[in-house]
Amino acid sequence: MRLVEALKSRTAALKVAEVAQLLGVTPQHIYKMAASGNIPSFRVSGAVRFDPDEVASWLQGKQGLGAAVRSIPRPKVAA
Repeated sequence: MRLVEALKSRTAALKVAEVAQLLGVTPQHIYKMAASGNIPSFRVSGAVRFDPDEVASWLQGKQGLGAAVRSIPRPKVAA
């Protein structure tokens, strides 16, 4: 996965705008995810920052969860 590799190659903390761009969502969405604890983050003097390794691990976990959900057979609905 190129996104995970790109994250793991980073050494400095990521800003909200950088994470938003990488994930293809708005910065507001990233702020909401960080505030609710849905994405690993930390604060530096009130600014939200992200550890690239933690975000990469989080993404890999999400990828594995998605594959597991897709593999569960769906119940057939009677017409």
